[in-house]
Amino acid sequence: MAGSNLLSHLDSIDFNDLVLLERDLNFAQKVGLCFLLYGNNHSDATYILQKLLAMTRTSFVQSDLLMQYAKHRPDTWQKNLLEALCIVGARQVLRKLGFRWQELRMHYLPHVGGIALHVHPLLKSLYMICEELSLAQSGRLVLDVSEKVARQQPGDPLRFYDATYLEIFLLDWLTRKAIRLGDINAMGSDVQLLIEHLKFNDLQEQAKLLIDTINSNASDDQILEVVPPLAIKRETQSDSQQVPLSATSTAAVPASPLRKKDALELSRENAGIALIINQREFHRDVNEDLKKYLAPNTPRRRDGTDVDERRLTAVFSAMGYNVESHSNVDHLSIVQLIRSACDRSLLRDSLVVCILTHGFEEAVYGSNSIALRITDIENVMCSYDSLFNKPKLLIIQACQEEAPKKGEESPQGLPFKIDVITQSPGQHVNMVRAMSTVNGFSALRHTHSGSWFIQSLCDAIEQHSASEHIADILTIVTNKVAEKRGKNDECMVPKFNSTFRQHVYFPPRL
Repeated sequence: MAGSNLLSHLDSIDFNDLVLLERDLNFAQKVGLCFLLYGNNHSDATYILQKLLAMTRTSFVQSDLLMQYAKHRPDTWQKNLLEALCIVGARQVLRKLGFRWQELRMHYLPHVGGIALHVHPLLKSLYMICEELSLAQSGRLVLDVSEKVARQQPGDPLRFYDATYLEIFLLDWLTRKAIRLGDINAMGSDVQLLIEHLKFNDLQEQAKLLIDTINSNASDDQILEVVPPLAIKRETQSDSQQVPLSATSTAAVPASPLRKKDALELSRENAGIALIINQREFHRDVNEDLKKYLAPNTPRRRDGTDVDERRLTAVFSAMGYNVESHSNVDHLSIVQLIRSACDRSLLRDSLVVCILTHGFEEAVYGSNSIALRITDIENVMCSYDSLFNKPKLLIIQACQEEAPKKGEESPQGLPFKIDVITQSPGQHVNMVRAMSTVNGFSALRHTHSGSWFIQSLCDAIEQHSASEHIADILTIVTNKVAEKRGKNDECMVPKFNSTFRQHVYFPPRL
C-alpha cells in the first residue's frame, strides 16, 4: 500500500465513520490528535481548547471533534487525519481503517522529529516533546512558562491543572500568542519561551528538536543557534566561583551532605502554596441557622498575630512557596480557601496551611465566632487526589482549652461540621499537624512580638532546614518552647503528629 496505493486508499476513510472512529480513541489520544489538527490556526485552537476543557470536567466521553474538523476541510482532512493518527500511535483505529502500521510508518516517518508531510512540523515536534517529558518535567514547564506568560499578558489564567495533558497548556499559550507556529514551514515562528525553559532544565534534546524543526526551513539569516549546555546553566566567574543563573533553580543549590539519600526533598521552583489564615478581629454571625454553632461571647481581638503572619510570609517565601495570606475569614471561607489551595496543588510538591486564631480543644474559630473541627480540616487536605502522597503541613496557633463533656452546656458553641470524607487510610500519608499547645491548655501570644510557637517555628526553619527534616525541626520547636517561661512562670508545650513515611526536607532557602 505504498505510494499511490496509500494515497488512493485515503478515499476509503468515510466522513460518516468519524464519530465511530473517535470512540476507539482514549482521551489522551484525542487530546494529542486535536492538538495536531487544530493547533495551527488561532480560532481553531481557541475552539478546541474550550471543547477539551469541557471534556475534562465530565465523564461523558462521546464527541464529534473529528467530524467537525473534516466538515471545515473537505479537501484535506483525510491526509491530515491519517498522518496525525500515525503520530499519536492510534494503531487500533488505523487497523480498522484497513491500513498497515509498518507501511504508514515508512511513509509518514512519525519517528523522525521535525519532519511532517501535512501536519504543521512544530506541532509534531511539540507533541513528541509532550510524550517524552515525565509528569514532573511537564509540571515544571507549565509552572515556569505560565508564570512568564501571566507577567507578559495579565488576564484570566487557565483553570486547568493536570500536566498529564501538556498539549492543553500549549494550546492555551498558542491562543494567547505567547508562542507562535509561523507558516507551514515554521517561518515566523516563536517558541523561545519553551526553548529557554528546556535548555535551563537540562532538556537539551528537546530544545534541539525545536531548533532543528525551525532551522530545517529557515533562511540563512534566521538560523537559531544551539547554545552549549554549560553556558545555559550558569555564568562562570572563575574555576572556583560560579553564580547560579536563577535563584529558583534547585540544581544550583547543592543538597546538604547531612541529608538522607532516600529522603523526599521539596524543590524551590515547585514548592507549593503556603496558605495563611490570620484571624485578628472577630464578630458574631447573626444567621438564625447558625446560632447553635456560635460562641456565647465574641472572642477577643488577637493583638500580635500580624507579627506572626509577616514572619510566616517571609520564611515560606524564602523557600519558594507562593504565600497567600487572608485576614479575618469566616468559617465557610476558611474551608473554601483550603479547598481552592488543594485544587491548585496538582503541579506542586506540597501544601502548607497556617491557621492563626482562637480555639478550644480540637477546634478553631472563624472570624464570625463559629468553630471548625481540626480533624475535618485535615480530612479536607487529605481528600484531594492532587495532594495524594504529597507532604501536607497544617500549622495551628490557637488555644486548645478543654471542650465541654457530653451533656454539659458548651461555653464555646458546637463546631460546624464540614461535609468531607476520605475513602482510604492511604490518603492520610504524609500529613502533619503542628499545634501550638497540647490539648486542654491555652496558647501564649505576646501582643508585640507574636506567639511563642510561630516565632520559634520560624526560627527553627531558618536555622535548621538546610540539614534537618521537617519532623526533626518540629521536635526542636517543641523543645525550645517547652523551655520558655513567662513573667508569672507561664509555660507551654507544643505538639505535632505525623504520617511521614520518610524524611521530608523543606526546599532550599535563598
